[in-house]
Amino acid sequence: MSKFERFWYEFYALSQHSILFLMKKLLISKSIFGIFIIFLVACSSNPMKGTWQYDGGIYNDKQQNASADFKMNRTYSADKYEAFILEEGVKTEKYASGRYEMKGDSFLVTSEYSLQPSQTIGKTIGYKYKLEKNRLTLNGILPNGMKVEEYWKKIK
Repeated sequence: MSKFERFWYEFYALSQHSILFLMKKLLISKSIFGIFIIFLVACSSNPMKGTWQYDGGIYNDKQQNASADFKMNRTYSADKYEAFILEEGVKTEKYASGRYEMKGDSFLVTSEYSLQPSQTIGKTIGYKYKLEKNRLTLNGILPNGMKVEEYWKKIK
């Protein structure tokens, strides 16, 4: 084999090795990046998760303040909520629960339980929502035609 042929053979072998090495590095980099993205998505927090306290609202254009005598809290998990009434000296009571879904600027709530008789059990009510820091605003029209704008503050 001539020196040129030997050089070319070694160069070719080295370049093949380098290409394989680069491909492996690229594959590992893509794998690490993919794992990072999966981890990021899995760990990204749902802004609704936690406990929110009712902070007043507007119902059919009439302002209503939150009660000084009791608190109304909603606790949101990944896709479910539970609502509680908290009053000093009285056992905490769940007054509603169900599922929710966020789609764009829509907040869809499906009631599954209500302490009081309700015509909304199993029905989905759509609200427009806005999150600003620890304040949630829900706007919508209830099935009975009532126009609502509720304010909730995140406490946990």
